[in-house]
Amino acid sequence: MIVATINLTVPPEKRKEVLQTFKAMLRLIRREQGCLGCNCYVDIEAENNIFFRAEWKTREDLNSHLGSNHFGVLVGAMKLLTKEPEIRFNTIASTAGAEDVKAARAQ
Repeated sequence: MIVATINLTVPPEKRKEVLQTFKAMLRLIRREQGCLGCNCYVDIEAENNIFFRAEWKTREDLNSHLGSNHFGVLVGAMKLLTKEPEIRFNTIASTAGAEDVKAARAQ
């Protein structure tokens, strides 16, 4: 699995426009082949900081998305920023959940 994240700091006067663009794209991105999930979050302590996260089954699925019109719209929205966004792609080899919490707390 590949996790793609984008951290943005949006100028206050562009915040609404950027959020509307990201919101409009979420549903469309979620329908793309290989998308396991896609969300956008606003920092509750700094409302001009936005965090976008998408999970992809394979690198090929992510590459297809990066070349898509949907991602092109997000790139256009990011051009409204005064500070370069932080973009990361992390490959996840394994995952665990609540069972690991329970096991660690039982020790």
